[in-house]
Amino acid sequence: MLLSNKVLMISGIGPGMGIKLALEAAREGARAVAICARNEERLREAEQRIQALGTDCQVLWMPTDVSDADACRRFAEATVERFGRIDALVNSAFAHGGFESLESCSDQLMQEALEVNLFGSLNLTRAVLPQMKAQRSGAIAMVSTLGVFKPYAGGGAYAISKGSLAVAVRYLAAELAGQGLRVNGLACGWMWGEPVQAHVREAAAARGVSEEQVRAEFSQGIPGGRMPGDEECARAALFLVSDYASAINGAQLDANGGELMR
Repeated sequence: MLLSNKVLMISGIGPGMGIKLALEAAREGARAVAICARNEERLREAEQRIQALGTDCQVLWMPTDVSDADACRRFAEATVERFGRIDALVNSAFAHGGFESLESCSDQLMQEALEVNLFGSLNLTRAVLPQMKAQRSGAIAMVSTLGVFKPYAGGGAYAISKGSLAVAVRYLAAELAGQGLRVNGLACGWMWGEPVQAHVREAAAARGVSEEQVRAEFSQGIPGGRMPGDEECARAALFLVSDYASAINGAQLDANGGELMR
C-alpha cells in the first residue's frame, strides 16, 4: 500500500479535502493519522468515519488553530508521544479571505488568509521539523491552488497567501533536503465535494438557474468538463508524501484535471 506503516499529520479536517485526506490515508495502509482542525465536532466525526473503514489505522485528534504556533507545537508533540514518529505532514487548513476583488478586500480578510494559509502552514511545518530531523526522514505537502497562476473572481487574497506558500515550498525544500526531508506543493482547482457543491447550490439559487448550469460553468475550463473529486486531489497529496515520490522535491504538482497545464 502507498502509505504502509506511515504516521501522518493532517491539518484542516473539514467537509472537503481534509476529511478525504484522512480517509484515503487510512485506506492506503497508514499506521496512524493525527488530525487537527478548530472544530472538535468535525474531528470526532472524522475519527468515526476512519474507524468505520475497518482498517488498523489509529487516530489522534486535537482541536488546533494553526495560526497559534504553540498549539501546533503541542499537536506535534502529542503525535510523537502517541506514535513515536512523524513520517508525513499535509498542510490542508485554509481560509479563503472572502470572495472580493483586491480593490475592495479589507486588510482584515487579507490578514486572515495569510495567517492561516501561509503562517499556519509554516507553524505546523516548524513544529514537525525536530522529529523529522531526528529521524532524518519525512515529507511535507502544502495544499495550494491554481489561482496562484490563473486568476479567478474574488480569489486575490487566497491566491496571494498561497503564492507566498508556493515560494516557501521551494525554500524549505532546498534548506531541508540535506537532512533527508522533502517539501512539495499541490495546485488544486475546483474540487467536486461538499464545499463546492454548496457554493454551486447557492450560486444557482441566487441567479435563478439550475445547479447543472452553474456546475458546467465552473467546469468549462477543465478539459473534458469534469471537476476532480476531493478524494482524487487528496490521493495526489498523499502520493507526494509517499515513498513513491522520493525523487520529487520543491515541486508544485498540478491536481486540477488539466485546467492548468505547465
